[in-house]
Amino acid sequence: MSVEGLIVSFIFLSAVVLLVAAPLLRGASNSRSEDIRTHKQHERLLVYYERVLTNIRDLDEDHALGKMLDNDYTPEREEWVQRGIQVLKALDNLQAHSIIPETVIDDAAVDEAIDDAIEAAIQAYRKSPAKN
Repeated sequence: MSVEGLIVSFIFLSAVVLLVAAPLLRGASNSRSEDIRTHKQHERLLVYYERVLTNIRDLDEDHALGKMLDNDYTPEREEWVQRGIQVLKALDNLQAHSIIPETVIDDAAVDEAIDDAIEAAIQAYRKSPAKN
């Protein structure tokens, strides 16, 4: 085979490899950004859940010490328990679908999107006729 034939064959082979590999490389990039977004949501939900647990613990402590009356304690604690339940459900469903829109990138917007999703879930729970 001549040198010109080898060069043309090499160029042709390189072009075919690039055409085949390009979609695969772009697909890896898209799944990587999806993984990053999912990880960020998971991390934020865990932080929010820790905040819920801390608030419940503080409420229990204040009630035990007599700083809160039963009239204030019961609904406040129920509210935080419902938030905790919704956060746990969101963590369970995180792999199925994303809470954060794809366009959201900064941390404040991520927190706001999670808070909005939790509030919506709590409102839906309150409006449902059969509460479990």
